[in-house]
Amino acid sequence: MFRLQRLSSHVLAGADSSPLNLSLCPCSATAEVSASPTKSSKQNPVVALRKAFVDSVFKLQTTGELPEMTLFELNLLIPKLTSSFRMSTLDKLLVEAEGNGSLAALEVLPGPWKDCKTREDKHKLILIDQTAWDQGVHHQLYAGYQLKYGGRGLSSNIAVPSLVAHSGATAAPSPGRKIVPDRMRVISRVILSDPEDSERISRIHVRKEPNFGLLFDSVISTTDNDHWKAQRDHLNEVFLPQSSLAKILPVSLERAKRCADRLAELSNATPSVDMSDFLLHEAQAQLQLALLGMPSDFMEATNSDIRQTFMGHPEATVGKLSQAMKDIMKQAREDTTSRVPSDFLPDADHAGEVASGCPVRAPLSRALQTGKLNPSTEYGNMLIILFAGHDTTGHTMTWVLFELSRRPELQRAVQKEVDQFFAFLNGRDPTYQDLRKFDLLDRVITETLRFWPAVANGTFRQLHFPDTVKGANGEEVTLPKGTYTMIQNWSRHRNPELWGPDANSFNPHRDFSDSELSRVGCPMAARNPQSDRFSPFAHNPRSCLGKNFAQMEMRLILSYLLKNFSFDLAAPYQPFKDSEFGAALPESSATSNNFRGVNRGGTMGPLDVEKRGMADRPLIALKLDVRRRSDNA
Repeated sequence: MFRLQRLSSHVLAGADSSPLNLSLCPCSATAEVSASPTKSSKQNPVVALRKAFVDSVFKLQTTGELPEMTLFELNLLIPKLTSSFRMSTLDKLLVEAEGNGSLAALEVLPGPWKDCKTREDKHKLILIDQTAWDQGVHHQLYAGYQLKYGGRGLSSNIAVPSLVAHSGATAAPSPGRKIVPDRMRVISRVILSDPEDSERISRIHVRKEPNFGLLFDSVISTTDNDHWKAQRDHLNEVFLPQSSLAKILPVSLERAKRCADRLAELSNATPSVDMSDFLLHEAQAQLQLALLGMPSDFMEATNSDIRQTFMGHPEATVGKLSQAMKDIMKQAREDTTSRVPSDFLPDADHAGEVASGCPVRAPLSRALQTGKLNPSTEYGNMLIILFAGHDTTGHTMTWVLFELSRRPELQRAVQKEVDQFFAFLNGRDPTYQDLRKFDLLDRVITETLRFWPAVANGTFRQLHFPDTVKGANGEEVTLPKGTYTMIQNWSRHRNPELWGPDANSFNPHRDFSDSELSRVGCPMAARNPQSDRFSPFAHNPRSCLGKNFAQMEMRLILSYLLKNFSFDLAAPYQPFKDSEFGAALPESSATSNNFRGVNRGGTMGPLDVEKRGMADRPLIALKLDVRRRSDNA
């Protein structure tokens, strides 16, 4: 019940503190069984499940047959079949890492490793790291390490040992190559937070770490740079602001209107609404309807099941996501009305038309039809769109409403701007270009991306060649080719040396540079908001592909919600109205229900302070009291 407190104590006391009663996360226990099984695969259901999954992936790559189970679902099953983690297995992995040079960065960069005096200390430190990932607090654990060991505050680059699953599924497919299953390894991971190092490494070393095997060789996860570039080039036009998104905005707009109606229905039934679940639902609805062109009834039937499986929710049903994937892939491939901008006839006489007379519609489904990519690549891209396409956007909108609920004056100021926006429209529907009218809302969204980054981890890369980063005293330290790095957003976004003394305060009026402010509907709408201190969508060139769609849908949804409703923290969250949320784990009173961001599965949402999940894992929720603005008059 008090894992956070124990983790915090460990950060403050060092690795030689008293033993911690930690349990390892389910995914690590899973890997332990497969790495060192005690029974044959016929007797061990975990090994049998993993083998069946690997075989299904090989069929996907070679025949196009869609798998009966995704890795998200496999991970739901395996914790129910696995109960322990043997230290002997961890020690074997550690010995292997020590022998092949995987831990080199731990010796040249600051971090807690140097406090480890015994073998047991090293084991303990690795398990603490794994537990922090399972509890979704590793970003704060690392911030604590930076402050304790780094020498340069939150600008410190540090190295930590991690137990990770690296997958051969992230490599580009090749004929006859059977996929290499996930393999557990102990590695040193360099946590980059120096602003200059972070931007430079992110821009130059674009090869990903192979730690997202559950997304196959998709555009976000592939470790093959040529394969990534080919996918990126093909998918880019789906997310072009003027040529594509402006054309599908009417679909997004209709859902935003329906979103406001839906909230009215929910708030009539109960004044406290879980706005996290609500906005995640709406973000999933947006991408299914606007990007994929799925029927509304199909979206409603699959929305909750898809999201619960991605989140590892205890109520998730195995088989729902994989079946939805089959249905979506089938409908996308068979949709004869989907179009992308490149389908347009080239001559000016037919501007606004395409060969079949259909406008741009369901552009992502059309891209699936024309991509000529390997089936595993297409499947992985559909998974990442359904997952990250809703998760990051839904969380960001939830954090926006959380901060507005804590700041009634700011909420009223944003509502005033929203009212002026709709007065300007004078009864007509907004166009894409109209969204340029927002200023304060843009600033609130930008500050939310800084203060509560949905992708707090940033991005995971491996060095293409030896390169240097700053050490404890700012000296240049050379890292070998292949070093794994995590270019973390959390610490840079909360660094007072970069943002000033109010770095741990929510302030949308801060002095953002033009390159950092996110805008929509203007000539700069396609620009990635980024700087050396700020990279919510990662740095170019390997930045978030769907950021322009996310920016558009957030403004539509939030404007219609704030036009019609006011929000306050519900009773369970009232104690946190005036709380300060620092970068590192709290030194004291860090109990299991202390409010924070839960950073698990690659994205960060608000902690459910009322319920816990399997094995005491934190869940995500945010209850707000919702009032119609007409009721305030």
